[in-house]
Amino acid sequence: MVWLRNVALAAATFGASWGGAIWFWRETNRMPASGELVLYLLVLPVALLSALWLGRKVWTRATLPAAPAAAGAANAATEIPAAPPLPAALTIAATAVRAPHGESVAELRAALSEHRARPQLDSELYDDDGYPILSARLTEAGDAALREELEQWRHRQQLDDPRFDQAQWRALAAASAVVADLAAEATLHEDLEPWLEQQQARQQNRLPPDAPAARTPPTLQLLALWPQAWQPAQRDLAWQWLRHLATQTGWPQTLIAPAAPLQQQQERQDDDAGALLAQLLQRAGNPQQPSLALVIAADSHLSDAAVNRLLNQQTLYTAAHPQGHIPGEGAAGLLLADANVAQQIGATGSVLQAVHIGRRSASADTVKRDTDTCLSSAIADVLKAAQLDGAAIELVTADTGHRTSRVTELMHVVTAAAPQLDPGADVISVGASSGSCGAVSWLTALAIADAEAQQRGGPALSISNEDPYRRCAALIRPAQAAPTA
Repeated sequence: MVWLRNVALAAATFGASWGGAIWFWRETNRMPASGELVLYLLVLPVALLSALWLGRKVWTRATLPAAPAAAGAANAATEIPAAPPLPAALTIAATAVRAPHGESVAELRAALSEHRARPQLDSELYDDDGYPILSARLTEAGDAALREELEQWRHRQQLDDPRFDQAQWRALAAASAVVADLAAEATLHEDLEPWLEQQQARQQNRLPPDAPAARTPPTLQLLALWPQAWQPAQRDLAWQWLRHLATQTGWPQTLIAPAAPLQQQQERQDDDAGALLAQLLQRAGNPQQPSLALVIAADSHLSDAAVNRLLNQQTLYTAAHPQGHIPGEGAAGLLLADANVAQQIGATGSVLQAVHIGRRSASADTVKRDTDTCLSSAIADVLKAAQLDGAAIELVTADTGHRTSRVTELMHVVTAAAPQLDPGADVISVGASSGSCGAVSWLTALAIADAEAQQRGGPALSISNEDPYRRCAALIRPAQAAPTA
């Protein structure tokens, strides 16, 4: 290696100078002065090394054959290959959350930064010993008003009773609020109003025969992530209700894509947000199919039945079981669009550049010494896909909760991938404040990463490691910093 050769040459030069000087002083039997020590032990070897270096440079230039300038430019272009184009990305046109410590992303970020977002003792739910459990409860679930409105709609549609329990009603109420917020953002599409006016004129026979057809807005994909415990009939009715809310907000029902077949949902797993986002990114590169998707997740464990399930499974957080689950609830959603659709909506959010998923070989709940590299590989893959180095990451958000195994895993991968980050200021763990809430926690983490990336002006890494097996990493860039593919 070149550096080894240079070190050996320097060592030989200094050794020869020092050895010669010491031999000379011994032979003459005298003590050298200070000036002689500096001259023979420092100045002489440095001068010899400089002379050798200059001589080598002169010899190299003298012996190089002349080459035309054009050939040199061509060689330079050959030596520096162009970076491959970035994969298609999706703009985060809007986000919305309903969390125990914030009715919006801004409120939740403020609570997290001020360390006010903590689970509290619940005034309605108790453990087997009669003590109140620790929970993360929404301030206003609104399930009573929702029940009345949804029941009236269900009777008009002649749909069967889904038999939601208390926790499911609370989750659906939070989801309804999030969908209403995001659907309102989608209705800002510049083609929607002209298209609706033309459709109305056509129905009333007021459209001139030679009138040019208005551009049709893109089809909205309404993609809901429900807990696996929900029955198929419950998930189906909940999706239909959310579609009804989107149309009530102003988005046409004819421009909402049908629900994904049950088989596709089961292949992906109902609450697998990482797989769903990865699929959307894969489809985003097709210019013939504009991308506009509303991704929503909702969950709640705030009911006697849900708490009893955790108690029976011995997985509820208690003083005797500090590694258990803290019941939580909430909803979170993202409105995602390709670059053209985002421009038509007027969105200026961040860009979801890459998502990579993996699966652990053993459950994180049972392993004693964790050596699984699944999450590290997902982070490395997402950085490679985004053509970024870990040193460029401004912050990390995660769905990580309070359990030691998850916190240790998160800190390990963050230290390895982005050691410049301050764990206290640059790593935001949503799960510790929201309790166990399934896919809601990671969509909330993505929503916070979107806001933080825009504020800090740099890329953010979002990590999911709460599930016993699934691991996921996503890279979010501020729109102005995202290069075009």
